[in-house]
Parts: sequence; structure tokens; C-alpha cells
Amino acid sequence: MALSPLTQTLVADTDTVFTLDRNYRHVEVSQIDNPARTYVNTKGTAVPTTGGTLASLAGNHAMPAALCSLRVPDETSTDPTVVHVRSVGTPTISVRGY
Repeated sequence: MALSPLTQTLVADTDTVFTLDRNYRHVEVSQIDNPARTYVNTKGTAVPTTGGTLASLAGNHAMPAALCSLRVPDETSTDPTVVHVRSVGTPTISVRGY
């Protein structure tokens, strides 16, 4: 468990878990370098492989391959907030709760 925000370079097509320092109501995920199509969820479940069908990725928030941010509600009541992220590439992202 680490203080929010957390920054990490992702490994392509690997579910990466970010565990924030406490339970937050919302989460912001930002691509800050080397952007790639990225999927995010705060449901407490792994993001399926990005090589799957669009139907298999349903229920996950999608980010375009652009320097951008996505704000989503924390969909669980777990303490602390857990965010799952998977990308087709190796972007550097920052995850923060608010």
C-alpha cells in the first residue's frame, strides 16, 4: 500500500494492480508518457487480455492512445481502493484517488 498518487510504467498486456493508501470515492488515471490504448476498472477484478474481443473487455473503462486522464468512481467499498489497469503498450501512468 502506498500513498496516492502512484506512478508506474506498465508491461504490455499485463493486469497491473494499484492499491491506494485508503478508500477513495473516485480515481483518476492519467497517461503521462508513451501513451497506448489502456483499460481500467475499480471493480476489484482483473482486466481481461487486450487481445480479446470487445465483448470480453465490456465493463472496463477505455482510454485512447493519447496523453489524457480518465476519472471514474470507485465501484467497490473495499478499503483501500484497488485499481486494475491493462494496456496494449507500455505507457507510464499515474493513478490517484480523490
